[in-house]
Amino acid sequence: MIFSRGRWSTRTVLLTAGAIVLAVVLSAPQGMHQHVGHDFHVFWQAGRNFATGHPLYHGYLPGARPLKYPPFAAFVFQPLAIFPLQVAAVLFSLLNLGLWVLSGFLTRDIVVRTFPQHNRAAWPLVFAVALSAQFFLDNFHHVQMNEVILVLVLLGIRASLRGMDLRAAGYLVTATAIKITPIFFVTWLVARGSRRAALAVPLLAAGCVLVPLLLRGPATGTAELVEYYHSFLEGHQHGRIDTYTADQNLAALVSRMSRPVQNAEHLTYMYLPLPQDTALLIYRALWVMVLLVFLTKLAALRIRGGPVSALELSMVFLASLLLSPITFTAHLVVLLFVFYAFLSFPPAAISGGGYILAALLLTGMAITGLSGRDLVGDTAFLSIRGYSLMAWTMLLLFLATLVLVGREPPAVSDTE
Repeated sequence: MIFSRGRWSTRTVLLTAGAIVLAVVLSAPQGMHQHVGHDFHVFWQAGRNFATGHPLYHGYLPGARPLKYPPFAAFVFQPLAIFPLQVAAVLFSLLNLGLWVLSGFLTRDIVVRTFPQHNRAAWPLVFAVALSAQFFLDNFHHVQMNEVILVLVLLGIRASLRGMDLRAAGYLVTATAIKITPIFFVTWLVARGSRRAALAVPLLAAGCVLVPLLLRGPATGTAELVEYYHSFLEGHQHGRIDTYTADQNLAALVSRMSRPVQNAEHLTYMYLPLPQDTALLIYRALWVMVLLVFLTKLAALRIRGGPVSALELSMVFLASLLLSPITFTAHLVVLLFVFYAFLSFPPAAISGGGYILAALLLTGMAITGLSGRDLVGDTAFLSIRGYSLMAWTMLLLFLATLVLVGREPPAVSDTE
């Protein structure tokens, strides 16, 4: 492709080259430090095991972490095993830096499409990037997959907004087949998308189950699906709350405030002591309540037939974080979209106390986004996480979406 001189000036070329060099300099140490027991080794080993026919959910190397992803994820991870572990980790770290930039562009594009009356100044996006930076850096530091999932979801949303039904279903189902959490966006697509998209979802989902099953052999593939369920999904299905020491979801919120939690710092964040059965009952009731409210809101939006809004999409992101079995800091990269959507919403559009609500939400976002250990120190870092201030902020943002969705100015139709 030949670019015009005006588009690719000497300054642009130099800045691009400098960014690439900086990305390589940052990625090389991250990749070279990867070894057995690190997060990326799980993905690399899963791809290697799938390609070589070794077991996916048992027979781990000493010190290795278990695979918590479906068999389709191991199928997708196979290209990682082409390279030695550390080389693959360097390349994937480079990919994560590129996906960070891409997620920013996709986020802005989607918010502009779904909220034409958004604040057009640059500062909402700048603030959203700054407040979510620690989550992307954590994902980069651990060479994690969360940016891959985020970009797949954003691509699926954009495809749906453009009327590309099969492509939207493909992106969102693929993301869900790699990591279960995007199932909330599959639900959103079925509820808010076209009939064609809704019909494509079960067919694509069946394909994602059958492909690894057939490649591994029916007997082995079926056994691995059962093993995946028992090793990861079953415990969360029954609502365990006693193992959440670092998460920022509903389970962790209830667990740390009501039960003594073991952690490396020997600290407790319990301020409402409850028997374990009572705490578990409260968590299950809260989980079901959030899920039912989320589904009810989707159904109401479907019946009303209004346009998709940025805050509606934020509601889906927040529901997935709150209800997910695991919500570590690296998983919070999706807050880039949520923060940008809320920061773009003018408080004057909210009747009755809009500025008070905006100030409360902004305070929560600031605490969540600026809580890195290097910024606030160990004591505040541990307290913000231990007292679940991130989870409380996400719950407050979720409740705000329930109130505000439908109050946005109507979106213009996409004529592209």
